[in-house]
Amino acid sequence: MLAAILSGGGSALLFLVPLYADPALSALAADFDPVPAECVTERRDDRLGLDNCTWASCREGCTSDAYKCTQLHVKYKAYDEEWRPAVLYVNIKGCGYPPAVDCDNFTISHGYVGARYPCYWSRADTSVVVPRWSRAEQVAVVTRTLALPLFLSGCAGLGLCALHCECRPRRRRRPPRRPPRLPTLSPDETSVYRLG
Repeated sequence: MLAAILSGGGSALLFLVPLYADPALSALAADFDPVPAECVTERRDDRLGLDNCTWASCREGCTSDAYKCTQLHVKYKAYDEEWRPAVLYVNIKGCGYPPAVDCDNFTISHGYVGARYPCYWSRADTSVVVPRWSRAEQVAVVTRTLALPLFLSGCAGLGLCALHCECRPRRRRRPPRRPPRLPTLSPDETSVYRLG
């Protein structure tokens, strides 16, 4: 039972880290401004070919290379500053899996020139914006995807260790007491004791 929990927790980590934890950690590292800026789509490029699709605003499935992609170029204005150019991603990775990421709806709502919407810009890379951002949501994703499998794996590992090892402290054994050693006698002294 414990071995199954340990292997299940390890397998969960193997799949959850690249699918959920890595994008959430990357989003936290991007340090998005919590106050939304005003975004306007300036240009949409629909591209074909692996060489032309080095990035995509939205792609369903993060594990394969894209042959067809849509790139959305925007400008944003934060805190009554000047307009800045940027690229729009559905999330920090620009990809995901349904139902969380629906590229058709994303492209329809953000992909026409002149579209206006709130967006969040990255303080780590000011040329990146996303339409949705919540720090609390990203922290919750990291907590759910890492904490639970790590906790279960750790408990199962400790349980297996406890079953395998003797956990109570061992008493130190004293060597058995031996009788005192008699002096060795030479051959001529073995039969006769000299009294002096």
